[in-house]
Amino acid sequence: MIDLDQFEADCRRDIPLLTAMQMKFVGYDNLALTMEAPLAPNINNKGTAFGGSIASICLFGGWAVSTLGFMDSGVDNTEIVVFRNDMTFERPARGLLTVKARVEAAEFEGVLARLKGGDPGRIRFDVYVDTFHDDKRCATMRGVYVVWLK
Repeated sequence: MIDLDQFEADCRRDIPLLTAMQMKFVGYDNLALTMEAPLAPNINNKGTAFGGSIASICLFGGWAVSTLGFMDSGVDNTEIVVFRNDMTFERPARGLLTVKARVEAAEFEGVLARLKGGDPGRIRFDVYVDTFHDDKRCATMRGVYVVWLK
C-alpha cells in the first residue's frame, strides 16, 4: 500500500521546487494521481498561472504517477526519466491548479511484465497529464518516459 504523505515528503526533500510551488498530492488510485498547486507561487505578470510552472508540474506528475505505479506493483528499483513531451496550453488558469496524471493500464502492464522479467533495456511508455482550473482544462501534456531497472 502506498503512503502518499510519505511519498510527498520524500519528493519535497529531494525536489525543493515542489515546496516553492506549494504543490501537494491529493490522491492516488489505479495508475492515476491528482495533485494541486495554488496560483500565488506559480503566477506570471498577467495574473495567470505561469506556463513554466504548469509544464514543471506536468513533467513531475508524469514521473510521480509512474513511480507510484511501479512501487504499488512491488518494483522499487527503477529509474524513470522523461524522454519527450508535448504540451498544449488551452486557456489561462486564474486560480488553484488541479493536475491529473495517468498511465494507461494496458501499456503499464506490458512495461511492468518486462521489468519483472528482468529486461535490462530502457523501456518507453506514455503518460498523460491534464491541468484544470475551475473544472476546465487549461493544459494537457503527453509525455514519453523511459524506465529501467537500477
